[in-house]
Formats: sequence, structure tokens, C-alpha cells
Amino acid sequence: MNPEIENSIYNFLQNQITDTPLSLNNELFNMGKKFNHRDEFNEITPFIDEFLEGNNVNRYIVLPGLRGVGKTTILFQVYDYLLNQKNINPEEILYFSCEELDKIYDCDIFETIKFYLKKFHNTLLQTLNKKIFLLIDESHFDKDWSISGKLINDKSKNIFMILTGSSAIKLEYHAEAARRMIRYPITPLNYSQHLKLKYDFQTDVSNDLVDLLFNGNVDNAILKEQQLNHDLLNLRNYNSMDWDNYFKFGGFPSVMHDTNPRNAFKKLYYSVESVITKDLPTMTNLTSNTETKALRLIKFLAEKYPGDISQNALANKIKTSIGTVNTIMDLLEKTHLIFHTEPYSGPNARAKKSWQYYFATPSVMHAINLKFGFTSIKLSEYEGILLENLVASSLVNLKNSEKFFEFNIFYDSYKVKKQRVDFIIKKEFGDAIPIEVGRGDKDTFQIKDAMKRYKSPYGIIISDTTKTIVKEDNIIFLPIKTFSLL
Repeated sequence: MNPEIENSIYNFLQNQITDTPLSLNNELFNMGKKFNHRDEFNEITPFIDEFLEGNNVNRYIVLPGLRGVGKTTILFQVYDYLLNQKNINPEEILYFSCEELDKIYDCDIFETIKFYLKKFHNTLLQTLNKKIFLLIDESHFDKDWSISGKLINDKSKNIFMILTGSSAIKLEYHAEAARRMIRYPITPLNYSQHLKLKYDFQTDVSNDLVDLLFNGNVDNAILKEQQLNHDLLNLRNYNSMDWDNYFKFGGFPSVMHDTNPRNAFKKLYYSVESVITKDLPTMTNLTSNTETKALRLIKFLAEKYPGDISQNALANKIKTSIGTVNTIMDLLEKTHLIFHTEPYSGPNARAKKSWQYYFATPSVMHAINLKFGFTSIKLSEYEGILLENLVASSLVNLKNSEKFFEFNIFYDSYKVKKQRVDFIIKKEFGDAIPIEVGRGDKDTFQIKDAMKRYKSPYGIIISDTTKTIVKEDNIIFLPIKTFSLL
């Protein structure tokens, strides 16, 4: 490392140590009110307490997630916790962003931490004899970040580190690193989390909604829903349009307090664009032409009706090869911007059928459409598509949370299109549960047909016109607003 670069890195780290404590108010407050904590923060702090008490087993934590979901805020909240509740010296807490460091030289987390320990603590990793906390943001700008974390973790038991990244791509390549870390995927906010962060309002309906979805039990969910609706009516500063704004512009703490929808949409689209222009290049060598094709692809996905679509059709639409489409789609899924569902069929048949794609939240899809102009789809149909995306993303986030049990989400691939339902969920060795999503009053023809075809004990209709949870015979009617609390 030449002296000029070394001096630049020293100054960068010195500024981080000096300035981070001073920036906490800007990062953790809005209009004089301190941000509430996401659940993940409350799961991380016990590991910090154990580490300070001498337990050095769980000290390598990774927070993967899409841009704007609140990963950086969690790091600042952890910093605040260390500084103001645990009285840790600021010189023993290092926060930095690999994206910023990458502007000085190619970010190498392992070399940077060795440099930090040598210059600021006069020690090596192997001889470090005091506790140090590393809070490293946008770690994916170091292509070997998971190995860097593994080496730091292995060489010193006196370092506690949290790394954030826009994807977990390297975990697939470095199994040894994966075994040493604790992962907390940071997903877009469901409506329960939104209410907690924005209004400090707590609800515990999630477990009861899971019971409704997978066991058909509605009694507890109905009681919780009644209490919830009553409490929201009396909640201070709660706006009756809050859910509608959450539906089209929410899910991301970065836009939660925007009162102007136009500002919110611009921020959301900038996050989407940054995934393409900043995050994808950290995963693989992309040309500017490929980035353009990626933007065209997400525009096409945002403006189409839900439905399975072949890679060949996508390639024709954006005028590129099937191989390029496969590469882009795979990378976009790893950034968590999009995800797919597979058809409900046997493994052999499933391999031959196309996948259905959805966005991380309906607000992402809506932001893309606002940027490029709405399609010719009627407004009522468009809002129905957004509702379907909300259900799909909520189910996927539930699956990825790993808080309950393993289950799979499929789309209905029955040969008669008008008889298909939107989703089928299934626990291992459990019954297939059909789910129909819609805007406006929904008839029961499709759900009854699917229940008969798949021998389901009950079916679920999620709609924006259903006001409260109702179970009629073996069909459960579930309001979309209540479902979004999942």
C-alpha cells in the first residue's frame, strides 16, 4: 500500500471514529422523536451482552437485505446502544461503509481491519486483548466479504462484528464462512412492523394469522382483529389513509415519514436503480449494456399481468439472449429485488414449466410504473395486481423469516386458466391450501374448484372488500389489511 493511499485510509477511519458519535442524532431521530427498533435489533443486543460477559461464540452477524429496508439504521442503533447503554469507548467501535471506502481504494475488509488495529490500537488480530466492535455497512463492495469476516472471526475472539449487504450471494460459495455467522435477513416492513416503527403501536396478531393460514383456525385471529381495529381508531396521529399509503409507497423505513407521495416514489425508484447500477456490478462484471437490459427487464415485469413467463419471451421482449436473461434474473433475485414462485406440480413437470415473478413489495412495482408511465391496464385491474404482489411478498417474507416452520409457495398451473387460484401454500406432508386474491367482491367458484382438485380441507379468499375475517363453511374470507399484518 503506497503512502498516499495509506494516509487516505487513515484519515477516512479517523473521521469515522470521530464523526459517527456526532451523527447519531441525524441518523436516529425524525422531528425530535427517536426511531423505534425493528425486532432484529432486539435479537442482536443479547448477543452483544453475552459477548461483553465473556461468551465469544456468537459474534459474527450478517444482515442481508434490499436497499432502503433499514439495515444502516440498525447499525447506528447498535452503535448508540454500545456508546450510551454499554459505555463503550468510541475508539473501540468502528462504523464504516464499504461503498464509501471503495471510493478510496478497492475495499478489502480484512486488510482494512488489520490496518485499523495496527494504527489505532497498536496491535494485531492475533494479539488483540480488548473488545472491539465492527459495524460494516454495504459489505458486498468487498467481493470476498464473507471470507474477510471468517478470517477476522477466526483470528480474534475479541471482535464482535455486524456486516450488512444488499445480497447474500457469497454465502453460496463460502460454506465455511456461512457456518460461523448468524444471518438475519432484513425484509421490507409488513404492516405490523410499519405500525410499530411509525406509531410505536404493538400488535401480536401474526401468530394467529399463521394459525389461520395453515390450520384454518380463525377464532383467535378474529378476536385480535376486533381489538386491533378498535385500537387503531383511537391511536393518536393515526391517519385513516395510512394503510393505503403503506400499500403503494410503504415497506421501507426510508420513506415512512414522507408526507409527499412523489418524494416517496422517487426514493423508492432510486433504490431500485441503485440495485442495478451499484449492487449488480459487485456480484459480476456487467457491461453498461447489460445494466440497460436489466432496467428494461424490470420495467417489463412491472407493467405486465401476473402469470408465468418463459425466458424465451423475456429475451425477445428486451432483445437479448436467453443466457443474459437468466443471468440478470438470477442476480436480481439474489439482491432480493424480485422473487419467483414455481408451479404446483411434480418435480419433473415443475422443471418444464415457467416461473412467475414478483417484486419485493407492491410499492417497488408501483414506483417503477410511476417512473415509466402506467400501462394500458385498467386501474381496478392494476390495483388487483398490486394486491396479488402484496400477498406473494408477505408469504415469501414469512417463509424466509424462519420463525415458524418450513413451507412452500406455488402458483396454480391447472390447465384451465379461468379455474386457477393465485397461490397454493403447503407444509411438508401437509394439505395444499389454495389462496385466491382479488379486488372487489370475489365469488367462490375458483376457490371451491381448487379445494376439490387438491383435496383441501379449506380455502382462503383475500380481498380488499372483505371488512373482517369470516369463515363460511370451509372458506375463509380475509381482509387484505388484516393479512398485511402477517
